[in-house]
This record gives sequence, structure tokens and C-alpha cells, in this order.
Amino acid sequence: MAIERAHEHPTFDSMGNAVTSLAAPTRGATELGLFRTEVPPGGGLPAHRHDHLDVFVIDRGSCTFHLGAEAFELGPGDSGVVPIGTWHRLEAGPDGVVLTVTMLAGTRLEFEDGRALVPPWLAP
Repeated sequence: MAIERAHEHPTFDSMGNAVTSLAAPTRGATELGLFRTEVPPGGGLPAHRHDHLDVFVIDRGSCTFHLGAEAFELGPGDSGVVPIGTWHRLEAGPDGVVLTVTMLAGTRLEFEDGRALVPPWLAP
């Protein structure tokens, strides 16, 4: 069993958001990644989609979550499953939002401008 202490979790800057990798394929979680994303007030996640499921829960704060043509107001304890290939984006509430996310190892993110990548917290 791989144990990683809180002070050992790497944190990445991603478009002005802090992404803390809690478990990663490169650190023993060979099939998935688990990470926390902290989005500041007025911040957000741009429209993007994935080639695998995106499963998340709101830990603190609030946001407007756009999934396709729908918008949802979410707060602590609310969770969601984003279907494969569905465009989605997030706008943080007045106090920002912190969410915990899990995805399969190697999940690709694709943006509207055509950029695509596997982020380091999901890289196999």
C-alpha cells in the first residue's frame, strides 16, 4: 500500500487554479488519479471535455457548473459525473470553490481551441 503524507502531495498551477495531486498513476495509483482543485473567487475552469469519465464532489464554496447547455448551482457535498466527451466548464462562486476529482489514468483533456493534453496528475 502506498502512503503519502499531506505535505508530500505535489501542487500544480493550472490556469490560475491550484491542483493538488492526492493519488497519481506515477505514485502507486496505477489506474486512476485523485486530485483537489482550488478555484479562487472570480476564477473558473474553461470549457473542455475528456475521453473518460470525470467524477467530482464539491468540498467547500460554490460554483456554477455548465454541462453542455445546462447550468447547475453547486455547493458543499454536491457531486457530479461528467459523461465522456461532454463539454463542461465551471465558474467559481464569491468565495471560490474547492472540489475533489477522480479520473482514469491517462485521461486526456481537450479544449475548444483544439489543444489537448494529459495533465501531470493523471499521466501514467
